[in-house]
Amino acid sequence: PHTHTPTPPPPDDSGDETPASQAEQTEVQTTLQTLVRKVEDLSTCNDLIAKHGTALQRSLSELEALRLPPDNSERVRQVNERATLFRITSNAMINACRDFLSLAQAHSKKWQKSLQYERDQRIRLEETLEQLAKQHNNLERAFRGATVLPSAPGGKGSSSSRDLSDEDDENEFFDAMEDVPEFITVPADPRYHRRTGSNLSGTSSEGNLEEHFTEDQTPAGCEVTARDAALTRTRRTGIPDKPNYSLNLWSIMKNCIGKELSKIPMPVNFNEPLSMLQRLTEDLEYHELLDRAAKCESALEQLCLVAAFTVSSYSTTVSRTGKPFNPLLGETFELDRLEEHGYRSLCE
Repeated sequence: PHTHTPTPPPPDDSGDETPASQAEQTEVQTTLQTLVRKVEDLSTCNDLIAKHGTALQRSLSELEALRLPPDNSERVRQVNERATLFRITSNAMINACRDFLSLAQAHSKKWQKSLQYERDQRIRLEETLEQLAKQHNNLERAFRGATVLPSAPGGKGSSSSRDLSDEDDENEFFDAMEDVPEFITVPADPRYHRRTGSNLSGTSSEGNLEEHFTEDQTPAGCEVTARDAALTRTRRTGIPDKPNYSLNLWSIMKNCIGKELSKIPMPVNFNEPLSMLQRLTEDLEYHELLDRAAKCESALEQLCLVAAFTVSSYSTTVSRTGKPFNPLLGETFELDRLEEHGYRSLCE
């Protein structure tokens, strides 16, 4: 079995969020203050331009009213025309600046309130998710403590130490495997492998996921036939639990905040450890219904049996909540039931 080196639990997110939130709030306030100062400067420039423009027009009017020689009058007229063009252009700029100023003054407070509201909503959402994650961890610990089976008298110490380690490693994280092997062997829980009377082997490991083969023991002096010497296959009656890797729900939710739905990665913890080919093969579990339908003489009974086989595929998915892994190129699945049911399935 492959083990992962646990990394130390991350520091509390609530303590890290406070400096970041304060820095973000300070940055927003600084930006808003800068915008307010710029708007005030623009308002001052608007007043100065209007004041100086009025004074210039008054001076030009007084100069034009004076009695000057013809040459000077022509020059004064040219200066007055140029000043008029400049006044028209300046008035257009002043009007545009006045519109921008009024718009900025009208919406600055609304923008500030909107930014503050969005920030408060985000902080409230993070606090809610953090509280939800803590409640989830508490419920998970309570469930694990309630479902622990009573161990042997000699194993009380190990059981108690295991409970303590579960509480200490509540927020334990695991690094992802850098070199992913082709096959991963997962240790199984021995209590899910029930032994039957036909299995006479005492040396096979109960935690091994491979199939067990045992030989029939024959009394001394008896002739051993080919059938008695054949290996008897004992199949498991239950699948082992998945590895109890700590799943930090808060870290998953925190990484999804503010991202598009198409860019949020789905953790593999929510997938089932089986392939789509296996689920397709499981549809053959009640194939004997088709054999019975082929032997029936009544068309109505045949129709009932075929319909029952059609809906029987739901029996293997009724209790499943996770989705299987996506099919991979070169993936194969084989199910050999020739001895028990007379069929063998091979998919690729």
